[in-house]
Amino acid sequence: MSRPIEKLENLLSKPHRIVVVCVLFSVFLFLLSACFIEVANFAYGLTLSLVMPIIISYPISLVVIGYTKKIKKQKQELAELDIINKKLFTLISHDIRSPMATLKGLVDSMAFNDFDRETEKEYLGRLSKHIANLDLFLTDLLQWSQDQIQGKPAKSSLFKCKETIVQIGGLFEAMLLEKQIDFTLGDLNGTIYADPRNYAFVVRNVLHNAIKFTPKKGSINVCLKTEGHEVHTIIKDSGVGLSKVEIDTIFEGEKLFTQLGTSEEKGTGFGLKASIDYLKKNKGRLSIESTPGKGTSVSIILPNSPLPA
Repeated sequence: MSRPIEKLENLLSKPHRIVVVCVLFSVFLFLLSACFIEVANFAYGLTLSLVMPIIISYPISLVVIGYTKKIKKQKQELAELDIINKKLFTLISHDIRSPMATLKGLVDSMAFNDFDRETEKEYLGRLSKHIANLDLFLTDLLQWSQDQIQGKPAKSSLFKCKETIVQIGGLFEAMLLEKQIDFTLGDLNGTIYADPRNYAFVVRNVLHNAIKFTPKKGSINVCLKTEGHEVHTIIKDSGVGLSKVEIDTIFEGEKLFTQLGTSEEKGTGFGLKASIDYLKKNKGRLSIESTPGKGTSVSIILPNSPLPA
């Protein structure tokens, strides 16, 4: 949209501004016509040129401005949906096609090769792990897309997060065993005030990243720490670590940070970016402390009680 049109829209964005413009235009036309045509009652004509535009233009301007705002809102919603659709297509093409190709390869190997019982068991285990990971990604993607499209607010409540963390740890059991990671749980006795589904989404994605970037026979520890009115869910790993530039990339703008895991695991960076958005909705934040080659400590920081309005 060109600047002159924007200026005109701003000028006519309030009913009284439209009325003033109409009145000035009406008076101008009356005075202009009075210069060439003799007016029997100048005062009466001038009064009409002042009053009539107010009576006519004010209600019309209210209706027009109402429709304009509605159209602008619909245009903004369509633009947001377009952005969501583009993200979804990017994620689907990147994060689903690759796992599907892996699944197809495993199924084809089992279908067209005569494996012994032990090898079949190994392939079925790998197949189960890949299906679980794909299901996890689809669950997160579905939750995120529904929340974005419907504009759902966070439904915060007080809850103990130990059960959530233990369940998510069990979800990644196959991945932890495959990489022989020493997964330990510290003190998990804490209460958080947040949306339980949002919290589970964030923990799931941060823990998945920790596993992804931790080498075989590494270690991951999860614990809670209370500081004032906040609870820190700390997920610490002995992985490859992050540089300051990489940490800045995670938090800055719309750019997604992604790199291959220690076992060539692929990703888009979607989960971490969505997690940061969810934490903002829950009046929380993410903190990352890391040194390249020495592991990473990610803190999911949320209130432990309702914050004052």
